[in-house]
Amino acid sequence: MAPRDKDSLLPQLLSFPPHPPPPVPLVDAAYDKEIKSLRKVLNDTPANALTAGAPYGGDLLEILDPSINTLPFLYVLLAHLNTGKQKATTIGSPLWLQALIFLDRFDPVQIRYVGTEFRRLVVFVKDMALAGKKPIAAVRPIGAAILRLDPSGSCFTSTHLLFVRLCLEARTFRAAKPILDKDIYEFPLSAKTLASGLLPCSQHDTSAGFITDKSELSDTISYRDPLCYFLYGAMIYMALKEWQRAILLLEAVLTAPSKGQSSQIQVEAYKKWPGSLPRTTDSRIAKHVRSLGKAYEALGKIFKEGILKEHDVRRLNAEVHVGHQKWSAVRLHTPEVRAIRKIDESTYVALPLSEVSRRSSPNPNDHPETAQYIATMIDSGQLNATIEQKHQDLQSWVLRFTTSSAIGPQSRTEQQQYEELRRQTARTAQVAEHVRETDRKLSLNKEYINWLRQKADMAASGNAGEESSMMPNQILIEDEDIMGEA
Repeated sequence: MAPRDKDSLLPQLLSFPPHPPPPVPLVDAAYDKEIKSLRKVLNDTPANALTAGAPYGGDLLEILDPSINTLPFLYVLLAHLNTGKQKATTIGSPLWLQALIFLDRFDPVQIRYVGTEFRRLVVFVKDMALAGKKPIAAVRPIGAAILRLDPSGSCFTSTHLLFVRLCLEARTFRAAKPILDKDIYEFPLSAKTLASGLLPCSQHDTSAGFITDKSELSDTISYRDPLCYFLYGAMIYMALKEWQRAILLLEAVLTAPSKGQSSQIQVEAYKKWPGSLPRTTDSRIAKHVRSLGKAYEALGKIFKEGILKEHDVRRLNAEVHVGHQKWSAVRLHTPEVRAIRKIDESTYVALPLSEVSRRSSPNPNDHPETAQYIATMIDSGQLNATIEQKHQDLQSWVLRFTTSSAIGPQSRTEQQQYEELRRQTARTAQVAEHVRETDRKLSLNKEYINWLRQKADMAASGNAGEESSMMPNQILIEDEDIMGEA
């Protein structure tokens, strides 16, 4: 029953969770029951009661702690945002600051029970930032909220897509890395599909255990959403010149399953893709994107057929120049040109800077551009070499390649090598854990159980050989149906 006055409302808002925490924590069933009871009280309480204030004056937001009273604080804040005047919901206003505080401090377990309200607040923050023409103001709070809800960042949600769009609009690319650097392994599934029997507050093996359709922590995911996320992510990595990561995300777009023609998103990804399509690309998609990107394909062909020929280097640079005008987003040509500029690293011990300009620069006489480009590559560790500056005249400078990886800009200490090995080991273990979790979920899938039953029946009837290829086909069809319906 909804409280009728301020005096009875506040005690109910503070009733859960018990504070200070009891010596023996609540078991999951009790926690689930109590928080659902509080959620019902909040849903039944009118907005004007939530915004009326505390019994002895002041605002409820001044009494409630978002890290403890997550649900009441969120409901009161949303009530203020829904009924507040335009001036009260702008960047820098008290409500804006309270929203940022909440996104930074909410309880990640309690928030699992109010997914719809959580997404509403995220959208409020985004809209306020855009209305104030400062999209960058919402980037850090929303990014922090994503990782507070799911520190692994491995389950894709609609907030992921909202976040990268915001980063692109604000042109704050490096701020997107904490989210984009987290690999996506899972998507929100039906709570019935998981069939784990765990409550939202329980300890889950992966975040997909509590980010489900029932939790509403994500809006409905369409087939286009993850493709857009990977495409936007690739564009951000390209802006940061992190080419390998960009290529990985573009490959995810191009190799996504499809029942028919490629989407426009995949065509855009192809325009940014260097060289031949990945081997796992669907033949229908490959045919369609190639027909729409023939002009771009010429760039990769020239590179592939004549990488060692100087006239082809100049021709490639000419194609790149034209490509900027034709395709507007030709960014991944840079690794191709860089590959030609670096080819001399395995051929020569040293080269005059003037010779490097002649062989690789769009303008062979632009020695300052070549010097700056080479210096950038050395500083970033992409080129293991040094520049000898005997005189002020750039033509006298010499690019000297380092013959051993143990010295030069690319050299690493034993401790650095150990840290890199440790990171790779941790990443491998993480991938293996997600593979095991996927296998476990597959073993609980209704289609898989039916297939096992059919397999046993066919083995009993002596037709075991006929069923060997059934399950892979069934899984493939099922996967395509899920992506098509998502």
